[in-house]
Amino acid sequence: MIKVTVAQATFETIDYKSKKDGSPQQLRKQSAYAHTVDENGDKPPFPEKFSFLLNRDQKPFAVGEYTLHPSAFFIDRDGSLACRPRLTPVLPAKS
Repeated sequence: MIKVTVAQATFETIDYKSKKDGSPQQLRKQSAYAHTVDENGDKPPFPEKFSFLLNRDQKPFAVGEYTLHPSAFFIDRDGSLACRPRLTPVLPAKS
């Protein structure tokens, strides 16, 4: 399980023009931190920051702890394993 921490519910907006018709478009990018391991299975001292695109009408993820949903992994058009971050909230442990 890959743990992901969203520290801020803000996102960056990237403006660009459509190649089709030149109309103004926007991408929305949110940042998070992945708790990864290296090839030896060792954890780095700090989580690693990464960014991902939000879908057009998607609300940014709230601050919290998440894991990658199984549907985040897929085989791309080149036949390689790829990942498109789809986050699932980690539920707090019941006491």
